[in-house]
Amino acid sequence: MKNSYRLEFNEKQQKFHLDNYTHSENSFGWVTIIENCTDKEFEIFESFINKSNKKSFTKEYLLKSVLELKQFIENLMEYNLNISSYV
Repeated sequence: MKNSYRLEFNEKQQKFHLDNYTHSENSFGWVTIIENCTDKEFEIFESFINKSNKKSFTKEYLLKSVLELKQFIENLMEYNLNISSYV
């Protein structure tokens, strides 16, 4: 079974947090980036945003990246392609 989390980001700390819905949303400097996110989806998202070699992220950049990644995944599905790990 895949666990789902709320992906939050703290811009000041430049850290992500996968919250299991036990903390108040958007509090103490944490901002929700993705409401329902699995571990694997977070890994894909993290890889996607790190393509730019940015040293720091903003909330706006991350929210825009979520939309871009969703569009990219939809395009992959249209071509009957999927993302898998290569070992």
